[in-house]
Amino acid sequence: MGVLLRPVEEPFEIPEVFRGIVGQGPVQVLRFFDDEVYDGEEKGYNVYKLISANGVFVLKKFENDEDLLGEVKHYGLLRGLPVPPLLGVSESGILLGFVEGEDLKRPTDAGVLAAAESLCAVMNAYPMGREYERDRYETYLRRLERRAKALTREPELARAFSAFLERQREIPLTLSNGDLLPLNVLYDGRRAVIIDWGFGGFMPYALDIARFYSHGQTVGSATTCYMTDAQKELFKNAVYGGLSVKPPRETYERDLLLAELNECVEILEYYLTDASAERGAVFQYYYPHALALARKIN
Repeated sequence: MGVLLRPVEEPFEIPEVFRGIVGQGPVQVLRFFDDEVYDGEEKGYNVYKLISANGVFVLKKFENDEDLLGEVKHYGLLRGLPVPPLLGVSESGILLGFVEGEDLKRPTDAGVLAAAESLCAVMNAYPMGREYERDRYETYLRRLERRAKALTREPELARAFSAFLERQREIPLTLSNGDLLPLNVLYDGRRAVIIDWGFGGFMPYALDIARFYSHGQTVGSATTCYMTDAQKELFKNAVYGGLSVKPPRETYERDLLLAELNECVEILEYYLTDASAERGAVFQYYYPHALALARKIN
């Protein structure tokens, strides 16, 4: 999954509170869309690129106050770190500075290293071993407990996932993006910026690390992310080397193995709970990979 832009033809209202930044003159508005088509329809995001005489900006709209306040809170925690600058807040959205660069769905080694450096900057600002608020984390644990129920007919996966769930109850936390797929990291040839903090919060430290590389294929079309095995190792090693506070290497490797299993089970959950779901390329990619991870864990 990636994004593309479509011009917004209908009238588009820019909150007046942002006009002092965007400018009072004409503004070109482009909407972000998923670059894949589902059931014949494009999926549009409530995220817009604004181009004016004053510069280029991103306007992100929210459907409820909880999501809006959550993202504003996260950007406050991330001030000075490699994320888009928060420029303004309205009753219905936020205004961000536009970040140049390409996502890392097909990364170079340099892009992988830049992503590791930026992730470490966030994790080092909120190092492991400290006490953080746990609301988001408790919600995460409840979701994992529901996910485990999808494995009742998969004893090998269930056993390994049980080990993962047990570890999540004691694993150190840090500030996490919560959805650190390569498409949420923009690289301009010099630095990597992490975008889209809507799922952010204080979460297990291994979550973002594993999510970044877990869905990268070398061949095939089950995902739109591509990453070589060498690049995955490069990323894992660079993150470990860049952390100011970290567990022993053996613990780190096992935590990532467990988190990678969760990434697979998250995809498989749909297929394992719906007998009518067609088990095509996605299932055929993730199921054997999950089994291989489970065998290592068990």
